[in-house]
Amino acid sequence: MLDLNKLFLDFHDEISLTKTYKEKITKGRDALRNKIGNKFEEKGRKKPQHCTQGSYAMKTAIMPLDGDEFDLDNGVYLRGYSTDQDDWPAAQTVHTWVKEAVEKHTSNSPIDKNTCIRVVYEDKYHIDLPIYIMGENSAGDSIAYLAHKSKGWIESDPKAFTAWFQGYVNENGQEIRRMVKYLKAWKDYKNIDIKGMAITILVCNNFSVTEKRDDLSLLDTVTNIIDSLEDSFHCYKPVTPTDEDLFADVSETSKNEILKGLNNLKKKLDAAINEKSNEKDATDILQKVFGERFPTGEDADKDIAESTAGPIKLGNEDKHFA
Repeated sequence: MLDLNKLFLDFHDEISLTKTYKEKITKGRDALRNKIGNKFEEKGRKKPQHCTQGSYAMKTAIMPLDGDEFDLDNGVYLRGYSTDQDDWPAAQTVHTWVKEAVEKHTSNSPIDKNTCIRVVYEDKYHIDLPIYIMGENSAGDSIAYLAHKSKGWIESDPKAFTAWFQGYVNENGQEIRRMVKYLKAWKDYKNIDIKGMAITILVCNNFSVTEKRDDLSLLDTVTNIIDSLEDSFHCYKPVTPTDEDLFADVSETSKNEILKGLNNLKKKLDAAINEKSNEKDATDILQKVFGERFPTGEDADKDIAESTAGPIKLGNEDKHFA
């Protein structure tokens, strides 16, 4: 058996966003915020408030693979409206306002998607601008409503999702955050069709943490996720709207591919940890599911069986594990 914790931590550092990359995308984000605010003031509207959300806010974002685009979510929260939706502008109208504000900001025209305005940069990243107004739900609770181009104003609370996730991290440790990032790196490398939000929810609902052993923690968590999905292939949002199943529109073929991929990942993790004694042999296996960003281990026998063997008390006799 091998202890691959240090290699997983090195892998985590390798896939995490670099300082330079974070500076680049936040510079683009801040420029858009200023442009939107100035345009709204020019049109006699109140400057919106902004909130970074999604994986960047939860600190689970990872560096994109070569050729892939990084996605940053910047929520645009409109101000100056009561909680009465009858007084709100149409969802399509506010899409038009934001799109006009960011027009010609980059050489690519902004894309008006159902849930956001997307600004695409030449430097392999894009910023999504979902638009919200704070209102009240049927229970009288304050909640954000998202401007959905085809469905109108719908309940959506990304801040609550970030808080929900942070609660798991606060209670159970940074291993939760790292496991999300490991699985995101796996799905990117293996091109598995599963959303980052779904990975985050599945990890929080199925995690099993072994202290100072990210390798075992990931193996056990993946095993639990497989068991959960084989029992019921659903992934419900833990915050409003709680009846939204992120797998509702996933085809049976895609579901089978996700399970197949997870089972392959479990098999490779188990083989690397439990069946190998040579560290390089183990990492050769793991690079097949994580890619070359996973570090190459030392070409040496590092079986921990002997180092973990020790005396234990059984009755009145000292025994040793072989």
